[in-house]
Amino acid sequence: MQPVTLEVYDPTGAVEVTHIHAPRLADLRGKTICEISNGQWEHDRTFPLIRGLLQKQFPTLKVIDYTQFPTLSATADVTGLEALVKAKGVEGAIVGNAG
Repeated sequence: MQPVTLEVYDPTGAVEVTHIHAPRLADLRGKTICEISNGQWEHDRTFPLIRGLLQKQFPTLKVIDYTQFPTLSATADVTGLEALVKAKGVEGAIVGNAG
């Protein structure tokens, strides 16, 4: 018999992280951000609260609420999300807010 080569993947799902986060916005003044929900933990109550607090602190901030985007889960199809975010002029996002 000839030798067999097997490629084994880590069953824990660990992957090498090469880029932890997108660059942070230096300031929210005059920016457009959006809310992306996973539909959990009272998102319909907490997003409006977060939105209101941010808009009070940054009156020129534009927030596109979570209802304008698909609700995402670990298995959600995100096809087209990037294009939707770009089309709305989004510069930053609040993705989920509790867990």
